[in-house]
Amino acid sequence: MNVNEFWNLIEASRRAGSKRDEREAFLHERLWRAPRPHLLDFVQHLSATREPANTYRLWRAADIIMDGRCSTDSFHYFQMWLVGLGRNAFEATVADPDSLATVPEVRRLASLTRPWQDDDYPDWEALEYVALAIGEQRADIDGDVRDVLTEERGVRVRMDPNPDDAEWRRLNADAVSRRYPRLWALFGEHWTG
Repeated sequence: MNVNEFWNLIEASRRAGSKRDEREAFLHERLWRAPRPHLLDFVQHLSATREPANTYRLWRAADIIMDGRCSTDSFHYFQMWLVGLGRNAFEATVADPDSLATVPEVRRLASLTRPWQDDDYPDWEALEYVALAIGEQRADIDGDVRDVLTEERGVRVRMDPNPDDAEWRRLNADAVSRRYPRLWALFGEHWTG
């Protein structure tokens, strides 16, 4: 599975259902039937895709959307949700996190009354777990699929954002509103950061 096939699979899951559990069922069925190297490819591409989104600059955008309450775990799951939005939205967001304000799913979030329902929250924790669960069930994967990737391909999953842009994490409300004007216009009134 190459990176284009990875994105095609993610985008096909969007067409398979609008709810996360429908998309997860679609991905589970496809990955269960996939040859072992393709399952490993999926996890490797998911990790590699996440990497450019694993920045404090993007974390701050997620923090605005989540009212200043974006933790380390919720940022990781937010990145999975971004992948689930599809390649175009994901790449645009990595290039300019404030462009999230133009994404229909984000605009819909801004229109919802708080607190949000669980299904509305901008995270997709289970995206990563689909392949991990399959790895646990298949006889041709010995252990955690992420460990197998590390052992066989030298791929490591980095959880913490790139420390090179840590100044983005320390911005005050005034600086945040200037650097993310479109997101701030949608969510700033709820920000507690």
